[in-house]
Amino acid sequence: MNRFRILIWSGLWLLLLTNTTNAQSNYLLGVGDEIHLTVYGQPELTAEGQINSDGAMQIPLLGNVKIAGISSAEAAKVITERYQNGNFLKSAQVNVLITKYRSQTVAILGKVNHPGKLILEGATSLTQAIAWAGGVADAGSERIILIRNNVNGREERHEYDLQKLLNREADTSPVVWLKDGDTLYIPVAGRFYVNGEVHAPGMYALDRPLNVMQALGVGGGLNSRASERSVKLFRKQADGSVKELRAKPDESVLDGDVLVVQESLF
Repeated sequence: MNRFRILIWSGLWLLLLTNTTNAQSNYLLGVGDEIHLTVYGQPELTAEGQINSDGAMQIPLLGNVKIAGISSAEAAKVITERYQNGNFLKSAQVNVLITKYRSQTVAILGKVNHPGKLILEGATSLTQAIAWAGGVADAGSERIILIRNNVNGREERHEYDLQKLLNREADTSPVVWLKDGDTLYIPVAGRFYVNGEVHAPGMYALDRPLNVMQALGVGGGLNSRASERSVKLFRKQADGSVKELRAKPDESVLDGDVLVVQESLF
C-alpha cells in the first residue's frame, strides 16, 4: 500500500470514529428495528419489541402504535401524547432507545477491502461507509459511484471524488449522507502509461483525477535528457484507433492514455 493510500486510509478511520451523535438523532425508525421503551417512574410500562410489518410496535396500555418513519425522539413524543390524551398518565416522560438497527441498509460493492451490506445505525456519510468496508482496495478507483432511487422511483447515478470528500475545502462541500437502499460501487482503477525520458517509465494506476503534469510526476518526473516542450499523448478513440496529440500540462489523463516524453535535441 503506497503512502498516498495510507493517508487516505487514516483519514477514513478518523471520519469513522468522529462523534455523530447529533446526526444519529435524525435516524428514522423502520420495520425490523428493535426498541427498548421506558417511562420514568413507571417500571411496569417498560417494554421491548420489534417494529412490525405495519410499522407499529406493541406499547403497554396503548396497543399497536405506529412509529416507523419518525425518529426515536419523535416516537417518544407520540407515545407520551397517547398516554396523556388517553388519561393513562398525567405527566409521562417516555424514552425510546433503539437496541438493534435492522431496517435501513446500503450495499457496498466493487473494489473495497470488505464489500457487503452495511446496516445504517444512524446517519452515515459516504466516507464513513467506505471506511466501514475497509477502505478502497489497491486495485480500486477513488471515483465513487452512488446509485440511488429518486422520489419517483427512478434510479439515479452520482459520482464523487473520494479525495475531495476527505479534503473538504474549509468544510464548504456538503457531506454526502447515505439513505436506505443506496448502492455504493467502487470501480477498478484505470491505467495510464509513461514512457520516454522520465525517471520511472511504466504503467500506473489512474486511481484519482490527474492532469498531464501530475501524471509525469507519478512517473518520477522528467530526466536531464527530456524535452519539456515535446510530450506526446496517445489516446484511443471511440472507433478503436489511436490518435497522437500534443499533451497540454493541464489536460486530464484518461484511462489507457500513453504519455511519451521525447529527448531534447540540444
